[in-house]
Amino acid sequence: MIVRKSFKRNVRKAVFITITVLIAIGLVIPIAGLFQKQPGDSGASSVPGVLSPQERIAGLEDRVKQNPGDKALLMELAEAYFYAGKPDQAVSAYEQVLAVDPGYSEARVDIATIYYYSGMYDQAIAQLQELIKNDPDHKEAHYLYGIILGSGKKDYIAGAGELEKYVELAKEGPDVEKAKERINEWKKAAAPQN
Repeated sequence: MIVRKSFKRNVRKAVFITITVLIAIGLVIPIAGLFQKQPGDSGASSVPGVLSPQERIAGLEDRVKQNPGDKALLMELAEAYFYAGKPDQAVSAYEQVLAVDPGYSEARVDIATIYYYSGMYDQAIAQLQELIKNDPDHKEAHYLYGIILGSGKKDYIAGAGELEKYVELAKEGPDVEKAKERINEWKKAAAPQN
């Protein structure tokens, strides 16, 4: 009788494990197939109604040709270029926005961001200085300017100063806390070592 109970338990365990493995395989194989490149796949989106980045850019370029003064459309094209890994074309599109509206701060911040990530700190700084000259209370400009000065140019004192202006303008929030941490780090890094 003890042998029978033990045998039944082992059979149940084996059946349970077998069913679990079969269910897992049944779920994994179809999901894995979603991520495999299919023969003849050119990289374009195969989902109906969803454009590939290249198709989206081509469509936006056509629309911009028809409406070259449409800021929103130019901004959308610039962002599409940026996300497609074409920073030079993104900057050019943002500059077209600024030609239409020289005071459009979002375009200037975006250009400065691209320059910063490209290691072109002086060009980024020039964009931000122009923005701050026209809008001294533009908190994002002060934040990015501080990051470029401190992280990029290693001018910790000037970077901390810009972040302090940002903290003064923004007052609170997660970026304010990050800025305060950086200010403290940079002031320590700039302090003379004994």
